[in-house]
Amino acid sequence: MAKLFLFGIGGTGSRVVRSLTMLLASGIELPNCQQVVPIIIDPDAQNADMNRTVQMLQTYQQIYKRLGPRDEGFFKTDISTLSSISQDVNGSVKDTFVFDFGGINRSFRDYLGYNALPVESKALVEALFTQDNLESPLTIGFRGSPNVGSVVLNRIVESPELRFFADNFQQDDRVFFISSIFGGTGASGFPLLLKNLKDPNTRLSNARYLRDALTGAVTVMPYFALQSEDQQVIDSNNFLTKTKAALGYYENHLQGLDALYYLADTPDTPYDNQPGGQGQRNKAHIIELLAALSIVDFMHYTPDELRSNGPLHHEYGLGADTAEVQFQHLPDETKEQVAQHLTQLLYFTKYHRQHMGSDEAPYAKNLNLQYAQKNEPIFRQLDAFLHSSDFGVDAWLTELSQNRRAFRPFNLNTDDFNLMINGKPVETGFFSKGISRNYLLDALNSREKKVQDADNFRKLITLMYEVTEEAFKDKVKVV
Repeated sequence: MAKLFLFGIGGTGSRVVRSLTMLLASGIELPNCQQVVPIIIDPDAQNADMNRTVQMLQTYQQIYKRLGPRDEGFFKTDISTLSSISQDVNGSVKDTFVFDFGGINRSFRDYLGYNALPVESKALVEALFTQDNLESPLTIGFRGSPNVGSVVLNRIVESPELRFFADNFQQDDRVFFISSIFGGTGASGFPLLLKNLKDPNTRLSNARYLRDALTGAVTVMPYFALQSEDQQVIDSNNFLTKTKAALGYYENHLQGLDALYYLADTPDTPYDNQPGGQGQRNKAHIIELLAALSIVDFMHYTPDELRSNGPLHHEYGLGADTAEVQFQHLPDETKEQVAQHLTQLLYFTKYHRQHMGSDEAPYAKNLNLQYAQKNEPIFRQLDAFLHSSDFGVDAWLTELSQNRRAFRPFNLNTDDFNLMINGKPVETGFFSKGISRNYLLDALNSREKKVQDADNFRKLITLMYEVTEEAFKDKVKVV
């Protein structure tokens, strides 16, 4: 069973994984693999962006386990933790989506054992690192310093997680890296991991499979700014300088890649300057959504296409430099990938919030829906995935719509299904009310009789996918 190992490095890595998970929840196809294995690498254990992504992944995983493998539909792709892909007889790898740094509760100076170093080594350390670098607490990551990150992240190479990953890596598996280039963790972690996985002298098992594996990466250049404040160690005015320096290094030190995707945008309204911890909770951004789509694009390439034409280099351009991106501004290929699936997910989310709790129609009674939503844990997991104010679909779409470069294909403030797609209202008239509650309710009642499944949760998810698909194809048609 072919797998995609997805290394989400740093805060940007977590945020892109969040957008990818939303795409997969909507039913978007991820070909050439049967299982996605995210491995989030961030030493900042309190990072809010990372933790809400992990919560969402755990919720998705529970929903998928109940649904099982299917050819199409919401939540159709298997997302698994590293430890769940094979039996870990030694218990060396925790059942989590996050690489375990074991808690680095000390400064970089103490991590290096600076006080015990000989004079000559201390002089070298002081030449390579500033005093701020040395005093920096590693509990909140590397605070935009890739030179610090490159030292600390070397421990990954000998970690139980990386050995377990290599032990279970198979011939047709693929690898994809997600990172930013203007910070600390991503800029240092991506080239370091790539180098070690492709090292011909590696001590990891399945070395030949790792060297030959189809490997892609998305490198996210500056797309947001931080407020300038005194006493803050991260200055976003240096992002471009860091990017240029990193690109100079990447030019000659990224051996073994088959495809590399570049993304950037003009920074918008500055975020709060939070170097890490619970304060680092950025709004979802269109750049992160496009980065997630780069993974989808990579997986659509066949092995022959990548090996005969690679390494491939991609950039992304919108059809218009607009502050409010709607479906009509996306290239046709992107629009075909996302418009229908995201619209179906929105219809499901809206109907679930507005009507499903009070439905007493035949389909709801046959599913014992009101009881199930109150008492069955899996229905509460679904409610969280759709409506959690922290990580749910509602919150994600709202955040995307609030940046200066807003992704706003939907009118999220209306309950009228006919007006939910910006720029493409559903036509209504005397003989057609378009997509109304009654239209969807009739479709649910009619289709419920045809879906043969004794499990009420699986049946509901199948029903909602088929009904929203029919509504899109029948009433919206194209966007």
